[in-house]
Amino acid sequence: MISTVPRAVEHGATAVGVLTLLVFGFAQGREIQQYSLDLLVVSVQVVFLDALSSMAVFTCFVAVTGLLLVREVWSSRDAIEPVTDGPRLTAIVPVYRDHDVLETSVESLRESAYESLEIVVVAEPNDAPTLERARELAKGYDRVECLVNENPGSKAGAINYAVRETDAEYIAVFDADESITPSFLPRAMSALRGDVDVFQGRRIPRPNGVIETIAYCERVVFHASYKLVELSGFANCRSSSTVLSREAFDRVGGYDDMLTEDLNFAHDCYREGLTVRQARQCTNTMEAPHTLRDLWGQRKRWRVGQVEVLHATTLELLSGDIDRRGLVSIGRMCSSLLGCLFTLALTSKLLLLLVLGVESAFLVLATILVATIGGVAWRDASDGRIDGLHWSVVLAPLLYPAFGVLSLKSLLEYGLSWDGTWYHVDKTGS
Repeated sequence: MISTVPRAVEHGATAVGVLTLLVFGFAQGREIQQYSLDLLVVSVQVVFLDALSSMAVFTCFVAVTGLLLVREVWSSRDAIEPVTDGPRLTAIVPVYRDHDVLETSVESLRESAYESLEIVVVAEPNDAPTLERARELAKGYDRVECLVNENPGSKAGAINYAVRETDAEYIAVFDADESITPSFLPRAMSALRGDVDVFQGRRIPRPNGVIETIAYCERVVFHASYKLVELSGFANCRSSSTVLSREAFDRVGGYDDMLTEDLNFAHDCYREGLTVRQARQCTNTMEAPHTLRDLWGQRKRWRVGQVEVLHATTLELLSGDIDRRGLVSIGRMCSSLLGCLFTLALTSKLLLLLVLGVESAFLVLATILVATIGGVAWRDASDGRIDGLHWSVVLAPLLYPAFGVLSLKSLLEYGLSWDGTWYHVDKTGS
């Protein structure tokens, strides 16, 4: 059990840190910037607040990345010609306390258009309800097998164990609550049989409620933020909606037992020089958190996991085991954390502009953001992946300061009070 003293220190440091960043942003936003433009007969001097230029740059960032995401999501899936048969493919579904949702992934995988497919559910030995349900599904369906994880306690251990137990040339990994489209695996296998090592689709929360819509918007914002990073050659590949060759899996040594094993896996693949095909036009869905507490707890777990991966990678750098790709990997994680912290300073700059009557600074940003979410949601609705969005989509601009608070709290929690435990979101199958 975590001592109350480190926890109290963490809460206090978070409050002080948030206030410091807000004050810093406000003070910086009040600074006057001057630029002179010398023409033929006149000299034009432009004077404006730092807050205005900061908001203009950030708004451009949101617009460009949003446009790139919408373009990718709307790109034709026909560019990846599907194959319905070929080498044997093992779809691994690690489960823990997932007895209410396990059927979602298994049933959707059974409907896959790829024929040479086996489905392996890996259950934890101390999770009797899920283990029982997995065995029922294995008994009822020919292509489904149930394994009991011999490395219990982590998703990474479950995946690695399942890979050792199968001799399939290709491996796919999904979460228990994922609904996988029938054409997903055929398109993934088509890419892998070309010159691709890892195929990564897009996984979105099902926005079937107010909180669930916020979760959907949060994923759109994050997917958009990845676009500029991907120009450096870095592509995210996870432990869900992911298909890869056994050779690629072996080259990185599988998944490491970490809080966010998928993020660590993505950086391992990049440092190893694997080719990752990011295909966000190929979309699967997952169950979204149903309460703000679950949404916050899940996202904080992911962020603490990012800090853990950054810590481990930095230790490798200090031991002299990091090359150029390793430096880019560290830079990617640092930029993500610092960028989120920057949103707190930006928030106070925006408030300053609102006080001064420059409402357009907020309205333009909010319009671009909601338009991006709407463009992505339109595609997802057209594909039948979602039914639409709830009114809470208008709260999307609040995600930016929330990212800042979340990142700061996660950094402090990792350094002061985290004891290795992680937040588990209860899934209901809705």
